[in-house]
Amino acid sequence: MILLFDLDHVLLDIERFKKDKSEIFGLTKEENERQGYELFKKHGVGYNPYKHIKFLKESGHIKTDEEEKYITEKFQEIVKNTDDYLFSGAEDTLAYLKNKGYKMILMTFGDPQMQQPKVDNSRIKKYFEKIIYEEKGKAQSDFLKSLTDSKEEVMIIEDRGEQSVAMQKAVGNHAKIFLVEGPFSSDTEHGEEIHKSVNELKDIL
Repeated sequence: MILLFDLDHVLLDIERFKKDKSEIFGLTKEENERQGYELFKKHGVGYNPYKHIKFLKESGHIKTDEEEKYITEKFQEIVKNTDDYLFSGAEDTLAYLKNKGYKMILMTFGDPQMQQPKVDNSRIKKYFEKIIYEEKGKAQSDFLKSLTDSKEEVMIIEDRGEQSVAMQKAVGNHAKIFLVEGPFSSDTEHGEEIHKSVNELKDIL
C-alpha cells in the first residue's frame, strides 16, 4: 500500500506556525489571512513569504531595509525549527508505519520556497521515499495520474474534504481516504470519517 501524506494540518500544526509568522510580520491573524488570500490564493498560486514581505515593504508596513532584513531573518528562524510545530505523536506514527513496510510519499501544495524549507528542516523528511511539491491542484498532479493504472492500493491522508475526494477520483477505486480533522475537512459532503489526528492510522494499519 502507498500512503500519500499531506503536510500542513496533517503532520504540521500550520495554524500555530502561521500565528508565529503573523507576529513576526507585525500582522494580526486576520490581516495575515486576508493578505494571503488577496496576494496568492485568489490568483491560484501558492503562498510565498518573501513576496509577502516585499509587499509589506512596498505598502509601507515595513519602514526600512533594516526592518525588512530583521523580519526575513526571524521568519527563517522559525522555518529552521519546523520540528517545533509537528503535531504530538506524528513522528512516532510515521516511524511505526515505515517499520511496517509501507511506501510513504509526501505531497504538499504550495510555493516550493515556502514548503521545501519546512520539509528540509524537519526530522520527518527521512520517512518518505518521495516528496512532491505541487504548485497546481493536487488532483491534477502527474504523480496521481501515474497511480491510475497501478494495482497497488493507495491511502490519501489529507485534511481537506473536497480535495481528498478529487484526488481519490483522479487515482481510481483502489484509493481510500483517511481524513484528518482541520478547518476544511467538511468543506464538501463526502461521507468519510473525520479522524482527530494522523495518529489514528496506527489503529487501522
